Amino acid sequence: MENLLDLLNFLEYKLEEERDLLIKSISDTKYSTQLDLVIQEKKDLIEKLSHFKKEDFEPFKEKLENIQRLSNRNMEIALGNAKFIEEIFDSIFVDTPQQYNQTGTVQSEKKGLINKKI
Repeated sequence: MENLLDLLNFLEYKLEEERDLLIKSISDTKYSTQLDLVIQEKKDLIEKLSHFKKEDFEPFKEKLENIQRLSNRNMEIALGNAKFIEEIFDSIFVDTPQQYNQTGTVQSEKKGLINKKI
């Protein structure tokens, strides 16, 4: 079995790498594949860590707190990215379509897919 400290150090490294890729991937999709690989590597590390007993982690309390802090930071970045993308879609796809009369002018605003101008 691998050394617990080595696994924790590698997890910290992967969390830092994930943070960088989360920041880069919002502006360039070429980083998305790398981000997927890092996330899979993190899952594999966590699976390996799950084989240890709770008592094995007690000497590494500070390291575990840092890992939790890094993980929370990455979650905040990912949520920020998701909100940014959602705002872009909201600005592109208006929720209140307009209804046009026979002359082509706006008659009134109606909700619904049928009256939506594409």
